[in-house]
Amino acid sequence: MLKISEFSHLVRISPRMLRHYEKCGLLHPAEIDKFTGYRQYSAGQIPLAQNIVLLRDLGFSIDEIGDALPRIGDFAYMSKILRAKADSVQSVIEAEQIKLDRLLGMSDTMRKERNILIYEVELKKLPAVKVLSLRGIIPKYNQEGILWERLGRYIGENRIYCHSDGYSTYFDEEYKETDPDVEIAIPVDTLGESSGDFIYKEYPEITLAATLRFTGPFDGGYDAASEKLAHWMEDNGYGFAGPLRGHVITSPDDTDDPEKLETEIQAPVAKL
Repeated sequence: MLKISEFSHLVRISPRMLRHYEKCGLLHPAEIDKFTGYRQYSAGQIPLAQNIVLLRDLGFSIDEIGDALPRIGDFAYMSKILRAKADSVQSVIEAEQIKLDRLLGMSDTMRKERNILIYEVELKKLPAVKVLSLRGIIPKYNQEGILWERLGRYIGENRIYCHSDGYSTYFDEEYKETDPDVEIAIPVDTLGESSGDFIYKEYPEITLAATLRFTGPFDGGYDAASEKLAHWMEDNGYGFAGPLRGHVITSPDDTDDPEKLETEIQAPVAKL
């Protein structure tokens, strides 16, 4: 028989954790001296302790380990729970990667914001415009590129002549953390024949819109311009009268310099 200290060295589990696993019903000592309370373990318990450590290091909880230990030799069962745990870990990795990307990008975004030039809000009429559009539900707003890639492929495959600017219209009544409803569109000179999700249409004239242009990278610039537009609407007594849309005037197709990009936020408005 092995003292708890000796067993602890062999299985690389501290005495404190061995007592914890005992309390949780995972690993009981082979013997407990009824007078001294000293715990002793047998060599035959080493595989059980090793399996506990293995499952613990794979991220299984105490309850999950307790469920798995009696079926550790069941290949089908173990494969199922290991795949489920792998899927769970993958989801955590993806979520953490998003956080990491945002943390690493924060200083760069702050630098870019210093270079953004935001103009004054202008009330004006927006003329009707013919467009080729694609509308869809995307995972998040910053993944709008999914739609632009689809539209770009369609334009290239069908050799469609279009302009270099573009529109993004946001149809949800409120900001959504996931699955926003977004339509992108590229102006065309003539309306062609729609096909599936790719729709030719004419955006109607907007008789009154509050517009605000900014130059520089879209990330950061859009947020800053939106805030300025919101304050202007509040201060001047205007409310939204239609979906907000962005108009990319100078796009990445026109320049390789992100500081030279130009975007206009367009908000149909009415006096409150």
